[in-house]
Amino acid sequence: MFIQLGKATMELSEKGLITGITYGQKSVFPEGCRSWLIRLFKNREPVEIKEVIQEGELLIYRLGDLGHTVSVRVGEKEGYTVFEVTECPGYFDFLTVGPIVTTLKDVVGDVIGVVQGKDAAFGIQALNMKTLPGIPDELADYAIYVNPDATSSVTVCNFDCSLATAFEMPFGSVLHLFCENRRRDRIKTVLYAKDSIPAPAMNREDGDIQGAKFALFACGAAAALEMIGRIEIGEGLPHPVLEGEWLKTSRKATSSYMIGAFGVQNIGKMTEYALKGGFTYLYHPEPFDTWGHFGLRKDLFPDGDASLKQCADYAKSHGVGLGLHTLTGFIKTNDAYVTPVPDKRLKTMVPAKLIADVSDMQTEIAVDRPAGFEYASTLHCFRIEEELLQYAKCEGTDTGKVVLKGCTRGAFGTSASTHKAGCDVYKLVDHPYRTFFPDLALQDELADRIGELFNATGVKQISFDGQEGCEWTGEGRYAEIRFAMRCYEKFDHLVLNDASRLHHFLWHMNTRMNWGEPWGEEMRAGQVEGRMRNQEFFKKNLFPAMLGWFLIRKANRRFEASTLTDIEWALSEAAGFDAGFSLSASEDTLDKLGNTDEILKAVKNWEILRYENRFGEELKKLLRKPETEWHLETVDDRNYRLYPLAVSKPFICDLLEMQPGQPGGSDWSVDNPFEEQGLAFRMRVEGYGYIENPCFYTGKGMIRFDTVVKGGQYLLFNGTDAYVTDRNYNRLSKAEYTGKCPVERGSAPLSFGCSFGGEEGPEVRVRFITGAAPYIIRRK
Repeated sequence: MFIQLGKATMELSEKGLITGITYGQKSVFPEGCRSWLIRLFKNREPVEIKEVIQEGELLIYRLGDLGHTVSVRVGEKEGYTVFEVTECPGYFDFLTVGPIVTTLKDVVGDVIGVVQGKDAAFGIQALNMKTLPGIPDELADYAIYVNPDATSSVTVCNFDCSLATAFEMPFGSVLHLFCENRRRDRIKTVLYAKDSIPAPAMNREDGDIQGAKFALFACGAAAALEMIGRIEIGEGLPHPVLEGEWLKTSRKATSSYMIGAFGVQNIGKMTEYALKGGFTYLYHPEPFDTWGHFGLRKDLFPDGDASLKQCADYAKSHGVGLGLHTLTGFIKTNDAYVTPVPDKRLKTMVPAKLIADVSDMQTEIAVDRPAGFEYASTLHCFRIEEELLQYAKCEGTDTGKVVLKGCTRGAFGTSASTHKAGCDVYKLVDHPYRTFFPDLALQDELADRIGELFNATGVKQISFDGQEGCEWTGEGRYAEIRFAMRCYEKFDHLVLNDASRLHHFLWHMNTRMNWGEPWGEEMRAGQVEGRMRNQEFFKKNLFPAMLGWFLIRKANRRFEASTLTDIEWALSEAAGFDAGFSLSASEDTLDKLGNTDEILKAVKNWEILRYENRFGEELKKLLRKPETEWHLETVDDRNYRLYPLAVSKPFICDLLEMQPGQPGGSDWSVDNPFEEQGLAFRMRVEGYGYIENPCFYTGKGMIRFDTVVKGGQYLLFNGTDAYVTDRNYNRLSKAEYTGKCPVERGSAPLSFGCSFGGEEGPEVRVRFITGAAPYIIRRK
């Protein structure tokens, strides 16, 4: 049997084996490899395919000794072919698609399911939520092809071949999907909880293997993205469009945005800050008081949803859309799903039973089996009827019974009660964020609330963070997809979105992923290598590129305040990778930094040029190098100068051990990779003293600054103007200077001197800044 797959032809044997795939006149099927279109499994074992016959558009599989029949409809479309399971008895537990093998491996899109060679691309696409990528854990022993290495290693997780839609092998590549019979009661393993998570029978079409649907295609490598768009439109998949253009090709998909808390009291100011940076989206990092019902913070939104709508309307009138951050499926302990009466749909492990009656004061409770109590958790919470309890210690017995000791009764505002022997005892699934999770039905309610909130307020951006938490429903990646798709289908307007994971089916609805976080690190140290790996991941998966979050910070006990040089380093990386990013800054930080306007102006200018694709490919290669530094200078509204910079390591002069009043100084060797030029630097003074009249000199001249710089202050000199600032770069005074101090090309000696005084000799740290001739950048 021969089946056309766009520009490829697949040969299928009467035993269901794929025996060949040709692209044009060339085979792309590796010799000696076993490959199937579909296989069926019962009790975790494959069921033998007796024969496959073709009747019109149907492939009819006869399986096993009982003669079960599975039918697959084959529909050739323009450029691709659709396969749909039209008949499958409930006898089977799993259907797998593949493994389908090819010789193509130049580019392997492990999530999108597209593999590419020099001229050809071969792809697989799940066409509904229940058709999932990879192979289920239950069938791991029957995985014919396994790659022990991660298919991708990104900042949020590693992808392995069991989760991937496609992965590389020495002979080429493997593509595979699966569908599970969810009409059965099942017990699942989720992370550490082995065989402990109940997955009740699902009474809906998504529970059946019948209806599993996928597409196969082959086309020129350059046409792969266009083909996926065609499949989306032809098969009714999500195909989000912004201003008439598909978001997978629109440059607006990678528009950068600002992260900052807003509310009715400061929406005007935060919108103004966003506009100064050229941002068209302002995203709230922590808008909710509760997760579950998603009640908004009263300090920011006193009238709840109405206050949020007021903010969204104001921002919209100024050309800015608002976004909200939340955690997918997480439920806080202060939410009405928890207190005062816990919802029975809070996700639990398999139940145990009380061995004896329990009073409302009893703190030692015995149950008949471990039931998940042996697993470490954060809240150690369990439910008996309508009471929540927490235990301090779990002890097993020789008979298999478990004693829960040190129990807190009526936890989280529930009521302590008496309970009869034989009552079910449920350990709740929790997370280190001190939250619970919903079951699948309650998860739907959470998604509906998000949809209703966004529709009522006009909010236009969301992150499905913590998406992997949905797996605790027992329904794995299906539950993650179901949550996001339920929100997507509920929204009555386009909502830009990202998530903590990229899934094969959700690739179609997701706008972008913005992974890479700045917390606890200096700008150039915050997951830099991971951010670079993310770009490779996005490229091979034909997905819009984002560089992650960057933080504008004011000075604190660990870090200096953000400088323009810091921010321009991030902007240059974004320009080099042609990737968007988010800039996180609080109102307080933006108010207190003396360089806020300078930073936001730079962001706006860099992003205008990136959006207009004004950086050439050769220049982008240089910009991508994380060891480089750059400065963009505006000539006029159409012309810019882009200067390569070199920023030195900190040079330190410690005056602590010197006598106050005695001249202090240090001799250094400074590297200047560019032509000879005048001195520029950023000087920081720390300690309980001050310095006075600092000077620098080389063999070519000396420069002296007639000023006093106290501990906690800076002296900033750009080669023309010098200013003393506080630790957040607010200018305190202009510093006059005399002389000049040229810095030679290469490594050259440079000396520093000053007078000092105060309680103790301070420490002086200096970074020297040199630059090369600029690149000229012109707008269209």
